[in-house]
Amino acid sequence: MHKYTLHAHDFTVQAASLTSEPDLTGSAQTPTVDDPSNPTRVIVYTPTGAAAALRIAQRHLTLVHARLAYNNPGSVNRTAADTVYAEARSRAEALTPEQRRDESLYALHSEDDALRMDALNDVMEERGELGA
Repeated sequence: MHKYTLHAHDFTVQAASLTSEPDLTGSAQTPTVDDPSNPTRVIVYTPTGAAAALRIAQRHLTLVHARLAYNNPGSVNRTAADTVYAEARSRAEALTPEQRRDESLYALHSEDDALRMDALNDVMEERGELGA
């Protein structure tokens, strides 16, 4: 497992300044940003190399942007991914806990599916339904 640190500008990964170091913990960890409102650095953990780290980092920035657009309307210009997340989030909030649990078992086939699943997981986490 390696820890990759990537710089970001306007919610886009800057591949030119990628750094890598062995991760001392050896366990899988969630990608993180230094500032959700204006990320300048993304940290990704992956055993599969720099190309995977770039993809993971960009996907994470897309999710951070979508969450920011949803929770603070007007704070960022909305993108298509933000709309997908917002629609999925609204749909997930309207479901019962059992329906959300069933939805969480669906397979992911696209980036939009991944955003929809993130929205579903955000709602389930807020309502204490994960890990139950």
